[in-house]
Amino acid sequence: MIELKKQIKAIENKTYSAVYLVQGTEQYLSEKVKFAFINSVLDDEVSEFNFGQFDMRETTIDVALQEAESFPFFGDKRLVFVQSPYFLTGKTITNGPDHDMSYLESYLGNPSDFSVLVIFAAYEKLDKRKKITKTLLKQAEIINIEPLNEKSVYDLVKSTCETEGYSIDSDALDKLIQLTDRNLSKSMTELDKLMIYHHQDKQINLSTVEQLVPKTLEQNIFELNDLVLSKKVQESVELYQDLLTQKEDPIKIIALMIGQFRLLLQVKILRRKGYQQADIAKILKVHPFRVKLALQKEKKFEQKILSKAHHHLIDADYLIKSGKVNPELQVELFILKFSDDQSHLQVN
Repeated sequence: MIELKKQIKAIENKTYSAVYLVQGTEQYLSEKVKFAFINSVLDDEVSEFNFGQFDMRETTIDVALQEAESFPFFGDKRLVFVQSPYFLTGKTITNGPDHDMSYLESYLGNPSDFSVLVIFAAYEKLDKRKKITKTLLKQAEIINIEPLNEKSVYDLVKSTCETEGYSIDSDALDKLIQLTDRNLSKSMTELDKLMIYHHQDKQINLSTVEQLVPKTLEQNIFELNDLVLSKKVQESVELYQDLLTQKEDPIKIIALMIGQFRLLLQVKILRRKGYQQADIAKILKVHPFRVKLALQKEKKFEQKILSKAHHHLIDADYLIKSGKVNPELQVELFILKFSDDQSHLQVN
């Protein structure tokens, strides 16, 4: 994040490289980088004549490079954005444009000094075995916009509030980060909503976050599983019915329930073997925050209870997929059956 700030500052100060590769999937940071280039490179009066944006799924790279090789119109620089350069990955597109990689390699070796070419590769990884990818990584300035870790998202949301003259309670910030799955783009979108709501008092609190920021399906399922384990039948059924009203697929719901119970069991077993949160996340290959929540939850229930719920759900899933039962009713039947099963008290 520190390096990204330095690069954006350099762009704002009109210190440019000829070619940039913006690599990563964090949409909020991508828009921030685009905004910096557009506001710095282009002159408002002739911006429409000196700016080109090309999607490689629809247009050949030749067109973009020809734009970059054209002298700017009554301006110092021409700005060219290249989007969706799938040829840098292992992906292929049926009936896609015929891209001339030799033309791109030639341009990278001798780029126009009056143009700024920015290639946005919104992919988790590139195919570094390809010659063109190797050449681009060597010749271009790399701007990394990979998704941030939880702490970085937390810090950036908090600093944005302060910059805009707002304050946010620590529990409200924690809840916001949780409800947006620690995703910076989602957090910032919801933060805009919260700031509009609190435009007068400038104080964002937990109550408003819970009121305005919607839960994801996965978070609703996490709550549903908790209610089921706690034998809160009425609340469990009401939440499930709410999800159906929201047009959620019961097959998807049960699949997520199974996945979360499996995670609780795995985390409990590994914790008992002495593994810590970070090690468990690496072993299971899941986000550390999910492990953190699972560690908080699994301690409340015995392993045999979690295992029983997991097996009941697998049986219900089989019946649904074999077409023997009504999918919507089967999840509700699981809730009732599990509640009526032999007593399973929470662990103290």
